[in-house]
Amino acid sequence: MTVRSGPLRSKLHCTAMALEGLPLLDTSDKAAGIPTPAVLMETILHSMIGHYNLFLGGVLHWDVSSGNILRLREPIDRLPGLSMSLLGLPNRDVNPSFCQGFLIDGDHAIEWRKDAITQCRVPQGTLPFMSIRLLDEWYLDNPVLHTAIDDLESFLWVLVWSLVRISKELAKIPNRNSIIHRLGHIVSSRNYTDMLLKERLIKRQWTDKVFRGLIRDWLRISETSRTVVSELQQTLIELVNDGDTSDAQKRIFDELDERCGKVCKEFIQSGYRHLQAIEKFSNWRDVVDFNGELLNK
Repeated sequence: MTVRSGPLRSKLHCTAMALEGLPLLDTSDKAAGIPTPAVLMETILHSMIGHYNLFLGGVLHWDVSSGNILRLREPIDRLPGLSMSLLGLPNRDVNPSFCQGFLIDGDHAIEWRKDAITQCRVPQGTLPFMSIRLLDEWYLDNPVLHTAIDDLESFLWVLVWSLVRISKELAKIPNRNSIIHRLGHIVSSRNYTDMLLKERLIKRQWTDKVFRGLIRDWLRISETSRTVVSELQQTLIELVNDGDTSDAQKRIFDELDERCGKVCKEFIQSGYRHLQAIEKFSNWRDVVDFNGELLNK
């Protein structure tokens, strides 16, 4: 199968910001570099909501990674970009004007319906955070449609990366063959085959009890979407290769949009459900103590 591919469309915009954004995680800064468990989750969730706002506007970020999520030193009030009712979140659980984090670096962002097909042969993203579906297809040198669902899975790998870094820093794990140390190597690797191991390791051996339920939820949501997205992708690519510019392409994009929107909501809803339990741990020492020897396995 061949895909008509074009040059990567990259539009660089310069935005002046009055806000100071901190790195999501900086273990070298003992004072402010490691957010509390709740702040880490809120930063990721608020960035995810920002991603959903972009998606509703027809834009796909295309490079969700630890370096492209910033947190605020102090949360601020912002006008909500969308109604919490669209996400299925009751306002009593989520303050729609409360902002703890945001996405940056949209220089790889694309206009989803306009550019997605022409970029099927252009791998985009930061390797340790790319979805398993993208890694699988690019490893096999197959064309692949980068969707909002792939970006959402990247948020999962950002969370895993953060937990591994924090655990290694604070738990002082002596077992060099522990799941934390093995994942520490994988999430720092730039090797495709290493990257493909991360999901299997986490599904079978993830030991942390505080975030385990959330990670399993996000993995399940990602996995159940892959077959549907891949089937729609194949149909769309075949239509393009056949020169079919009829309403069939629009119908496929409509189905993809519906699926992506559904998965966005599932990710965010799951995140807020688990946040209630995560908030019980005021600091990472409590998380480490709660897990005990599990982190050393």
